[in-house]
Amino acid sequence: MATNLNVTELDFADIKQNLKNFLKQQTEFNDYDFDGSGLNVLLDVLAYNTHYNALNAHYSLNESFLDSAQIRGNVVTRAKLLGYTPRSVLSPRGKVDIVVTKPNTGTIPTVLELTRGTKLNTVVGGEEFQYVVLETQQATLNAVTVNTWTFSDVVIAEGSVRELKYRVDNDIENQKFQLTDYDADTSTLRVRVQQNEESSSFDIYTQFETLKNIDSTSKVYYLQENPSGYYEVFFGDGITGFKPSNNNIVTIDYIITKGKESNGANSFSMVDNIGGFSDIAVSLDTASSGGADQETTESIRFNAPLTFIAQNRAVTADDYASIIKKEFNNIDSISTWGGEDNDPPDYGRVYICIKPLLADQLTTAEKTDIKGVILKGKNVVSITPEIVDTNFTYLEIDCSFKYNPNLTDRSSVELQSVVRDTITDYNFNNLNKFDGVFRHSQLTRAIDNSDPSILNTIVRPRMFQNITPSNVATLPNDFKLSFTSPFYQSGNSTAFILTSTSFLINNVEHFFGDIPISGSTNRQVIVYKVVNSANVTVINNAGLINVEKGTIELNNFLPDTTAAIKITVLPNSLDLAPKRDQLISIDNNSVVITPEIDTIAVAGSAGSITYNTTSRFK
Repeated sequence: MATNLNVTELDFADIKQNLKNFLKQQTEFNDYDFDGSGLNVLLDVLAYNTHYNALNAHYSLNESFLDSAQIRGNVVTRAKLLGYTPRSVLSPRGKVDIVVTKPNTGTIPTVLELTRGTKLNTVVGGEEFQYVVLETQQATLNAVTVNTWTFSDVVIAEGSVRELKYRVDNDIENQKFQLTDYDADTSTLRVRVQQNEESSSFDIYTQFETLKNIDSTSKVYYLQENPSGYYEVFFGDGITGFKPSNNNIVTIDYIITKGKESNGANSFSMVDNIGGFSDIAVSLDTASSGGADQETTESIRFNAPLTFIAQNRAVTADDYASIIKKEFNNIDSISTWGGEDNDPPDYGRVYICIKPLLADQLTTAEKTDIKGVILKGKNVVSITPEIVDTNFTYLEIDCSFKYNPNLTDRSSVELQSVVRDTITDYNFNNLNKFDGVFRHSQLTRAIDNSDPSILNTIVRPRMFQNITPSNVATLPNDFKLSFTSPFYQSGNSTAFILTSTSFLINNVEHFFGDIPISGSTNRQVIVYKVVNSANVTVINNAGLINVEKGTIELNNFLPDTTAAIKITVLPNSLDLAPKRDQLISIDNNSVVITPEIDTIAVAGSAGSITYNTTSRFK
């Protein structure tokens, strides 16, 4: 008699059926009605218990691995084993100049101090936000006017300062000091230790980054996120980092922030006085940016292994990206590549291109900070990092779609609005990043799916870039434009590949065009004007077009004004992929949408007489 119990099933019904089959094989339960007896209830209990245990074991095993864990605390713990600390919420930061005017009476100090935590105010989107000064700095009374103190390049951050004090108790093994706020920006964290409550001097501790030069006297602190989601600080054990003495007082201060909500703030006013003086003027240097939400679980899951691979050393191009993303917060997208992959090759360098969160280019100060602070000491000595600006290829979109009005309550104008929103969403979700490929079929499918009445869509993209020329002879124009695709050639050598908006020379409208070069696929750029509906060449050599590489050089022209000139070309492919420093973005102001009723769908074969198809080219 078989007495084996099948234990391979995990679902409740299958587990219960296995238990029934097992009992039916026993002589004590021959011809027993399991469904109509009280034993059925007991089988339910056994099956449910087995099912719960199986689920618990399954979930527990999943939570043991970084790839499958779902609970944030478990993901953080697994990342910690790889030496990775998740990024906290980040406060937006800006730069301002603050000028304090002295009063006509009273004691006037020569040196004035602007303390950390001094408050400013701003309004973004109708909501008021508080900003605070990040670092204490001093200014000396102006020696010429003798009536103002000027604080230059003052870094301010959104939020309020929280200060916590803890007493060191070495009887507690591995004592940790918790930050009490979920929305604490740990990049603003300052840790100080004093001998006792009566001491007026502090030892400043810095965050641990590497074991290099760390010994028993190193004043470093360690930072981690605990399973409850709070960040906590702890100190060395007396071997890898100095261990504070019993009853020392630990003072922790940091900024509590609302994250990205006040990104873009560009007008600030003082709330606090400075040294008792209230006649204060604030001028903007840099609008606030870099605010971000706390790192997500999926981001931790992705970045932790990459950071572990890099080991805080910049060797490969991916290592540079990992280190910068870990320590620099104003990043929307980043691209890194070795000099051997550059065009032209530039051996001995690694190239870095970053698109900031609220701008198209990094500031000079941010580039200096990345190269001089974040990467210094981590890159290979023989490799020089170079930070380059982003190179945008903008797209004009001609979109024509046919629709069946019998399948929708929307008018043609409302359908245009739906399609425009779809294109805008596609641009936001798929483009404006270094791996953002413009996939033609993906966009047309999204438009087709945006409303049941839309039957088919034609999307015709064109690429363009804008140049701002000089109108001063001593500052010659020399532009090098690089697009994300080779250019389309119709086969007609007299047809222009390049078109442009007009620009004035001697108060007459001129345009860019191009002509073939004998024996070459390249083409020569010309400047022409229109006289009696005919193109008259004015400058025969105004640059060069490399059709296969998708590059244009413009030079040897001098317009009357510095008005922007739009350079437009047709791509050789409907799919466009960025390379290196390139990004693709759809210009919402250059989207033309044309709806048309599908006469065949409405009237059948009779509608074919008036049915029109859309040309591949504009």
